[in-house]
Amino acid sequence: MRRSMCVLATLAMATAAWAQRSATARETAADELKAKLDRGEKVLVIDVRTDEEVKSGSIPGAIHIPTDQLEARMKDVPRDVALVFT
Repeated sequence: MRRSMCVLATLAMATAAWAQRSATARETAADELKAKLDRGEKVLVIDVRTDEEVKSGSIPGAIHIPTDQLEARMKDVPRDVALVFT
């Protein structure tokens, strides 16, 4: 529970930072994301899980930025692509 709250707080900060750059921030359902990826749409998936969690598998093409690094690394994230945080 504590980990989930930490992840949600970090994602909220990242989403707020991104929302300042994009007024279109919103939640994306897993099936909607899969459809976008299958269609080849320009989507950047950012996996915010720990290194240990990522070892169990991840979405092909996703970049791994652990939650504790997310805020500092947002400046490196492209601005011309839709972002999805997992």
